[in-house]
Amino acid sequence: MSVFDLKKGESGKITKISARGAVAARLGSVGIQCGQIVTALAFSLFNSSILVGVGYSRVALRRAVAQLIEVSPQ
Repeated sequence: MSVFDLKKGESGKITKISARGAVAARLGSVGIQCGQIVTALAFSLFNSSILVGVGYSRVALRRAVAQLIEVSPQ
């Protein structure tokens, strides 16, 4: 299950990040790493992006990037 598959308000523990290069570096710099708990806070109007909470940070992710982050339900 990816981050994008979470419902609004649902949380999951990050198990795998399939991103590479600059995308992986950006995710790591905002705290999106394996073992962290991520919460789906909101979706854009046409479900093209998702707002997630990780720790004390809020991060907006495009659908393509969010689908690279695998989570296990919390």
